[in-house]
Amino acid sequence: MSFGGDIPPVYVNGVDDLQVWRDGPCVRVDTADGAPLARTDGEHSWRWAFGHELPLLGSMRELTYYGLGSELLTTRPPSRWIGDDFAQPLGPIEEVEFLGRACWSFELAPPAHKLHPMQMVVDQRTGVVLDERNDGFGMAVSFVEFTAGIPVDGTVFTWTGEIHTPEPWEVPDVRSPAVPSHAERKHQQLNWFHSNVTELDLVVSVRVDLSLIHLDAFDDNGSFIARLGWGPVSGLLARRRRSSLPWEEEWQDDAQTWSTPEHDWAVDLYGLVLDDAALADLQQRLHPGVDVTGVPQIDS
Repeated sequence: MSFGGDIPPVYVNGVDDLQVWRDGPCVRVDTADGAPLARTDGEHSWRWAFGHELPLLGSMRELTYYGLGSELLTTRPPSRWIGDDFAQPLGPIEEVEFLGRACWSFELAPPAHKLHPMQMVVDQRTGVVLDERNDGFGMAVSFVEFTAGIPVDGTVFTWTGEIHTPEPWEVPDVRSPAVPSHAERKHQQLNWFHSNVTELDLVVSVRVDLSLIHLDAFDDNGSFIARLGWGPVSGLLARRRRSSLPWEEEWQDDAQTWSTPEHDWAVDLYGLVLDDAALADLQQRLHPGVDVTGVPQIDS
């Protein structure tokens, strides 16, 4: 279904299975019924996206692939496995057979802000990830067939038909003698949007669900640490008895804290900081009618 290696790939929706060929830096991605999605011959890339029947042409590094199977379509750098974000194994590494091949199977511990471990199966001979799952979260992507070591004709990775001619703000054709830089293209796009749409900042208020997911800890004195929210907005909420000492927890730099007469509070959302109105709304939901009296110390 997918391959290990470095691909500049495309965003794909509504596709269940893929066929992938790879020979070093050369990659081809098709749907199961043979419709093309992305090709690169190591120098140029063609991608079919955004409703176009014809592909866009760009340099290998200009066109990237995001979508079905992208977890398996790249070989992640060694730096990916440093830290605690699904990087530390839980339990022993087991030798298993997967798709008729000798593999290693193991489980990776989740970071503090995620609930469930990740399961992976890696081909011993090639180092390719053949199966990646998060059973607790109900997500999985895997090969259904895998073959390695068979020579592939180089023409498989090229496209000789017509291409889509991009607008000035789209990905440029690398055959053009003057290819604007990424920064220049972004400037062109921004100017067009300001001239044809609006110059106003697109900052809007949205409602997010910060419902309780899990209580990590709680105490008879009313202290607790809870996980809130699903999907793109989630984080931690904590309460403790009033104290002049720093919090023991390691909050992010943009964590928001406050005190009431009896308690200190902290909310630490990933990728989101509540504005004054949203924070005040949350506070009234947590301790209605109880005033905020100060801000506790986060660290020493």
